[in-house]
Amino acid sequence: MPKKFRIPLWIAVVLWMALIFSFSMETAAESSESSGGFIRTLLETFDRNFLSLPYADQHAKIESLSYFVRKSAHFCIFGMLGLLVTSAVSTHGLSPKKTAAISLGISALYAVSDEVHQYFVPGRACMLRDMLIDTCGAACGVAVISFLICIVRTHRTHTNLSRR
Repeated sequence: MPKKFRIPLWIAVVLWMALIFSFSMETAAESSESSGGFIRTLLETFDRNFLSLPYADQHAKIESLSYFVRKSAHFCIFGMLGLLVTSAVSTHGLSPKKTAAISLGISALYAVSDEVHQYFVPGRACMLRDMLIDTCGAACGVAVISFLICIVRTHRTHTNLSRR
């Protein structure tokens, strides 16, 4: 990634971390309400029968999807963090392996700090499982952007060689 993108990419990383921090500041009740509202919207949009169900059945359906949606959100949010961190680190001219290792390290440390932060939020907990899900999501983000960066570099190298 060109050096000219270094500062904007690091700003994007910090903003994304701030977004994660703001999600982690929600109490358990607020977090459940947020994810429940999101699931309700999805069900109202994609399940034609959802609104015709009695309220208790609607609530049960939302609850049945809650765990999967919440853990998927962890994975995706940290996947994006891994992608952003790798993009920012790649502007420093390191080897692809060092870029990936540093990016995963930064993302994993943030996952740990995020869970420790949640320990101090009412109704929330510090969960090893969530740290692992976050780190796996970050690893996927790192892998995807690392792969794309390698493709772009390979393409540029071949293009430059063919022009000679």
